[in-house]
Amino acid sequence: MKSYVSNAQHRERARGALKNQWGMMVWLTFLILLLQLLASEIVGNFFIGNSGGTGKTFANFLLENLVLFAIFYGYAYAGLQVLRGNKAKPIMLFSVFQEGNYVPMLIINFLQYLVSRIVNVIVMLPIFIIFGAQIYIDLMFNNVSPKRIQGAFEENLPFFFLLLIFVALVFLLAMFISGIFQFAVWLKFDEKSLTVSETLKGAVNLMKGRFLQYVRLQLSFIGWYIIGTLALFIGLLWVLPYQNVALASFYETAREEKETVI
Repeated sequence: MKSYVSNAQHRERARGALKNQWGMMVWLTFLILLLQLLASEIVGNFFIGNSGGTGKTFANFLLENLVLFAIFYGYAYAGLQVLRGNKAKPIMLFSVFQEGNYVPMLIINFLQYLVSRIVNVIVMLPIFIIFGAQIYIDLMFNNVSPKRIQGAFEENLPFFFLLLIFVALVFLLAMFISGIFQFAVWLKFDEKSLTVSETLKGAVNLMKGRFLQYVRLQLSFIGWYIIGTLALFIGLLWVLPYQNVALASFYETAREEKETVI
């Protein structure tokens, strides 16, 4: 269904909700980025001197999917609370670890990871068929360096353009998947009695007919990300909460305009 609220209105709502809370949301953004950096440094230092990178890769996987995911879900929860006129607090970052939230949220995060990987494997399959297993595996696990991409461009122009097409397709599918699971996280916070399967079904129902608008809303922040990056990355401390609260407005509108969640 077509929403009665435009993306410009979602951004306007976000700015209004953040009017007296920019300071706290910037602080929360700084905290989650700092926690992510510190955790990665700890893992990196622990594996210094160890042969191979398998142990480090596995440790990073566990760190991201057992701990850090919960912090980012808490950050999304804080954005939703700000939209609803509540005060953002640092304790909100740890909301997943409270009131029995952790296990269902862990399952939602694992399912998102699994679905994303399966989609990537399927979409990138032509790369495997045409160019072999090594480049395919490297792409699946993000092991392709910019230098290698440049080399591929210089040596094989058709491969480069084919890669761009598939990367764009993966990006759009990843955005769709992230939207569904982002809705699922907010919905689970709102409706604790729902099972994980009911939560995912409700998230799909809320996103139904809104995906193109969701994509346009996400893409509308590209300019802000460029500005934030040019400002020595410090500007991202304002861009991330702005986007977070605007997406929360999108979710809230979907709930208001749907007769039933499930």
